[in-house]
Amino acid sequence: MNSTAPALVLLAAFGLTSSILHAQTPAAPPDILVSGFEAFGGRTENASWKLAEEIAKTFPQEVRTLQVPVIWGAPLTTINNAKPLPQVWIAFGEGTPEFQIETIAHNVRGRYPDNHGTKPITPDVIKDAEPELTQPAKVDALAEALTQAGFPTHVSQSAGRYLCEEMLYSLLHEQKQHPEALKLVLFIHVPTLGQTVKFPPSKAGAPAAKQKVDAVWLQAFGKQLFAFMRQQGLLASVPAR
Repeated sequence: MNSTAPALVLLAAFGLTSSILHAQTPAAPPDILVSGFEAFGGRTENASWKLAEEIAKTFPQEVRTLQVPVIWGAPLTTINNAKPLPQVWIAFGEGTPEFQIETIAHNVRGRYPDNHGTKPITPDVIKDAEPELTQPAKVDALAEALTQAGFPTHVSQSAGRYLCEEMLYSLLHEQKQHPEALKLVLFIHVPTLGQTVKFPPSKAGAPAAKQKVDAVWLQAFGKQLFAFMRQQGLLASVPAR
């Protein structure tokens, strides 16, 4: 007989077996990974990381988070270290007037210094890889739904030639290498914290509405983002918990 059997028999007498066995079984990792960048450009906070944190607070059982250094080469290293790879990776970056869903990534680095003050050593993100990669998911309806919900969002084909574009390119490249793991990759630019976002007027002649970007508004955006992604089948591979 197994040496643990007498102990289990005793535990069963007190109705504790299932809870003990359950505690010994490691939980499956969340299938959604949300990433944001560390602060840069002299700021102390990055809206992309704040949004990732707020989403993790809202969906603690579904989401794990990773902060990406603003260092050339860090995006691919971060992805390679994120084992096991999630089914869905939603990456955020900051610095746009409104929310921007990026759909095209180029294998080209801009000549900008990173947080170490270093410019990229090589001009390409990944050597000998495709010059351009396109987001395969359809996101126009998602952008429209978010805009109608009060979060001005548009689809963009220009991710900026900095670490944001490098992150998107690295994710799309890895998605092609591991299609069985990364079912969906999404990159969204967000406005910086403290910035004022203007809404288009509801009717001709009406003044444009304004919203200051803070943690509360970012959390509300995160909730709507997940709701619309589920509604539109973008999270179909991930069961709701």
